[in-house]
Amino acid sequence: MVPPDPAELRAFCAGSLTAERSAAIDRWLAELPEEEATRLLTAAGLDAPTTPMQLAAGPDVGEGFASDLPRGRLRPGTRLGEGGMAVVASAHDRALDRTVALKMLRPRRADEPLDVFHLREAAFRREAALTAGLVHPAIPQIHDVGTADGLPAFTMQRLDGRPLHQLIAKDATPLGGRLDILLRIADAVGYAHSRGVVHRDLTPRNILVADFGAVYVVDWGLATTSGTCDGLRAGTPDWMAPEQMAGAPADPRMDVFALGALAHVLLTGQPIQAGDQHHRLPSGLAALVKRCHAADPAERYADGGAVATDLRRWLSEGVTIAQQASRFELAMLRLRRSPQVLTGLGVGTAVTLLALALWWIDLRRTTRESEARLAQIAEHTALDQPEAVAVALDEVRAIRRQQPGLTAAQSLEARLSAARDLAEQAARLEQVRLHLAQLLERTRTHGPWADQVQAWRSAIRDAGLAMHAEQVDEDVRRLRDHPLRDAITAALAFLWRAEKARGADYHAGQTAALLAAAGSTPGWQALGRLLGRTTFTGHEPLFCPCDDSEGVLAEAEPTAAALAMFAPEPRLSIAADAVLRQHPGSFWALLASARANLANGDSATAERLALIASGAEPDSLLPALLLSYAALMRGDAAGLATQVARGRAIEPTYIELAVLHAVVIARQGRIAEAQALVDQLEAGHLHHHLAHPVGHPMERSVQALVAAGIMVGAP
Repeated sequence: MVPPDPAELRAFCAGSLTAERSAAIDRWLAELPEEEATRLLTAAGLDAPTTPMQLAAGPDVGEGFASDLPRGRLRPGTRLGEGGMAVVASAHDRALDRTVALKMLRPRRADEPLDVFHLREAAFRREAALTAGLVHPAIPQIHDVGTADGLPAFTMQRLDGRPLHQLIAKDATPLGGRLDILLRIADAVGYAHSRGVVHRDLTPRNILVADFGAVYVVDWGLATTSGTCDGLRAGTPDWMAPEQMAGAPADPRMDVFALGALAHVLLTGQPIQAGDQHHRLPSGLAALVKRCHAADPAERYADGGAVATDLRRWLSEGVTIAQQASRFELAMLRLRRSPQVLTGLGVGTAVTLLALALWWIDLRRTTRESEARLAQIAEHTALDQPEAVAVALDEVRAIRRQQPGLTAAQSLEARLSAARDLAEQAARLEQVRLHLAQLLERTRTHGPWADQVQAWRSAIRDAGLAMHAEQVDEDVRRLRDHPLRDAITAALAFLWRAEKARGADYHAGQTAALLAAAGSTPGWQALGRLLGRTTFTGHEPLFCPCDDSEGVLAEAEPTAAALAMFAPEPRLSIAADAVLRQHPGSFWALLASARANLANGDSATAERLALIASGAEPDSLLPALLLSYAALMRGDAAGLATQVARGRAIEPTYIELAVLHAVVIARQGRIAEAQALVDQLEAGHLHHHLAHPVGHPMERSVQALVAAGIMVGAP
């Protein structure tokens, strides 16, 4: 073959050649001396390649496994599974006459950059090294390490069983059996922690339950040593601790967080949710799960061994360290589990006559003690602290079980139950409020566009509204009395805009009608009526010249929503200027005024206003978009490139920024690259702005593309 030149070698390293050409270059490199191949690859830009790479059409497991023992020791069997990193197959070890599992690195794909392949290879070798150092009954054992078909491989213990998620879904294993599984998992993870190893991917799919009660923690591919900071957000997102999502150094408490989620799903059959009170669990186990799953690492157990120790304490004494039980509870639990109780029952039968004589005296004493204890609980329990209320309620119910006729216990239980219900309701409302606030903040950073429809509707339904045509009257009644009426009212306005952008006119009409009937102020209700008859120019709504528009502009919050949603027009520009005179940093007023100035050709004023808005919301792409249009209008190529890059860093798929990016690279002479980018965009959208000019700033960017020689495809 024709040897590759340096440019083609660089493309080979980046994985950007065709599969046929990549395979040809791979074979050519394999025929060179290793030192020469290493020199060429290093010169092409690959940092220190460690082993020759091999491209293959598929991850077949062959007979080429090599180790320190004679070749041909393994007889390959059926494939057991494969993932993004490796392939696992059954194999027969002829030397020891046993079945093992052979795990080998997947070959490099033709389009996979060499540096990415090397990272995968390093992780594979690290898995073998770390797992080999862990000798525990619940961790699969590594038998040997070597190569298979020229790629890194190792053999390990062959396991047969079911993943934990299948057991949870189908098996009616009693609580005791599930606790035994959980204890074995915690023991294995705790042992790994004692050896300085953090798993980082504890999920039900990585727990194998085998026959005869065996439990295995498998797939240590993401494991690393404690304290390692590789900057990667390694793991399965739904099971990762908050600090793990942020790329923090590996820490055993990351695995403890996942153990809490595993414990909840294993013991209840349901995934853990934020704010879950774990009512389906005994109080000691609920406290253990809560401590494991704490958002703050400092509040969790130190490692898996501490979790296992507390589990054993619950099994032996019925209480956990995390539970922080009262002395009364501890005494009752230990007495209940004491062997002496059974003996006492036998002796009690023999002394029944004596017990009857003492019964009345003891009953009076117990009643006085219980009443005194109930008074203490009522005096010292803070009703605004849900955890304290839950602990007190458990103790009061225990007293009621012992003395069902005690009126004071009945009254206090009702009071505590009401306080608990109010606290839970307040917690749910706070979650909904935070969700709505997050969505409003996202609107400020990304704009009120169609991709937010499901998120808005989900948040409003969580607040208790059905959002269904058959329950409109009920939704109106609920919204008028809702404690979060103000936040839901604003959410309805932006939901309408997202539904209109998606083309869901029927649902948008229902949303506008609900806002008109139950908005929190007359201004919001006027906005709802106005939205119900709003027309569009292109894909932007026009502010209606009607009485309701005056009602909207009479109040600050509906005015801000109108400035965010409607196309620029004189009355909104006047309203934006009036808002800025009183509140110079008002975000939506700044954007609306900047866009109006762009439409009027005043790029300098538009730029000044957009810069102020950028200071108010530095993470928002909307000021960057307006600054890009201002730079385009005045011919500032460097400013245009800077602002487009800033906006695309926040949202790379945003179409207006994509068009502006195509303008930047076209003006740099990279016509083919710009054309390829434009060909990926929605041609009808571009043609609309080219053929129907209404003053939208995107018209300038599309015209700039055409002026640069870029072909806009057929609509």
